[in-house]
Amino acid sequence: MRNKALFRLALWATVNVCRLALAASLLFSGVVKLIDPRGTEYKIRDYAVAFGLEDLMWYRLPLLLSIVLALTEFCLGVNMLFGNNRRWTTRVVLLVFILFTPFTLYLALANPVHDCGCFGDAWVLTNWQSFGKNVVLLLCALVAWRWYRLHMRLISEYSQWLITLYSWLFAFILASYCIYTLPVMDFRPYHIGADIYAEMQWDETDRVPPITDLVITDPTTGEDVTDMVVADPGWKFLVVIPRIEVADDGVMDKLAELTDYCTEHGYRIVALTAGSDSLINDWCDATGAEYQFLVADEIPLKTMIRSNPGVILLDGSVVVNKWGANQIPDASMLTAPLEQLDWVRKEQSTYAERAAILMAWYLIPLFLWTLGDRLMTAVTSYRQRRKQKAGAPTPNP
Repeated sequence: MRNKALFRLALWATVNVCRLALAASLLFSGVVKLIDPRGTEYKIRDYAVAFGLEDLMWYRLPLLLSIVLALTEFCLGVNMLFGNNRRWTTRVVLLVFILFTPFTLYLALANPVHDCGCFGDAWVLTNWQSFGKNVVLLLCALVAWRWYRLHMRLISEYSQWLITLYSWLFAFILASYCIYTLPVMDFRPYHIGADIYAEMQWDETDRVPPITDLVITDPTTGEDVTDMVVADPGWKFLVVIPRIEVADDGVMDKLAELTDYCTEHGYRIVALTAGSDSLINDWCDATGAEYQFLVADEIPLKTMIRSNPGVILLDGSVVVNKWGANQIPDASMLTAPLEQLDWVRKEQSTYAERAAILMAWYLIPLFLWTLGDRLMTAVTSYRQRRKQKAGAPTPNP
């Protein structure tokens, strides 16, 4: 009898460890994709090119798929964590890993893309590492599915729908915000505070530097001007336009005001693009751009900033600030030299602080919503009991 009890306890512990492992992986993967939907969009485009499917990719389809994937992973992770809809959730999670494990094996063998992008730029895995991770999680998914009734619930069964609905809503708002602005957490070597020139240098240990693919050339002379753009001292604005043919030309007024501001105060402003001379000329004709254009590969430009176009402010080679297309400073903000503007050197919180803020934004409304739901349930139950007592027949004396 004792051995049977120990076996049940061991089985319960194993099932819930597997459940938590799946929840942690799905939540981490989902959150990373939610805060950087553009990064997942670019990875989906890489897959489409690798498999010859780029002609089937409507321009907005990769971004839509990125959002759907992020929302699905996040909400599956939440369900696994809270023990919601245990039978349905474990079936879907098992199906996901049954599909993705052989796919990652193919990626490891054929290597059509360098990394799967499972955890974005927060944690870059090789294709073989990704396959190994999926094998372990597939085993966990099998255990979680087989004994789904042993999953420990963190909330009542009645409140499951509330948690799921709120999680979808939160995930959609977070992804939309990060698309409209910029990722709330930047794991790339071009984040605010990074020294781009230092990130490009090899050291005595022969450690591969974080930035190896940034080469900037002058389209008129073909000269490599990377050091001149990145390492020269002084303030400079980089207008980054990875794909100039589909860039948002609605920012032309703000860029014109920024150009006038730089001319007035002697700051340098250059545009970096992967476009051809004809596309650059078309952009200048359409927007009246007067800033210098330089050329770089599309991949590092998309890594620099998740916007098309976007603006990066450098002090020497240090990234001081970044703005997406919807955030570019206008004349109302450019009222004094950069040294006198408080918003220029905005203090950046650490990754841990930003992660804590994200958790608070998710958990506090969730707690209040759940508390309100439970109070309403308690009030309703109390009223029903009162009605039952009021309607009960009076016992005979």
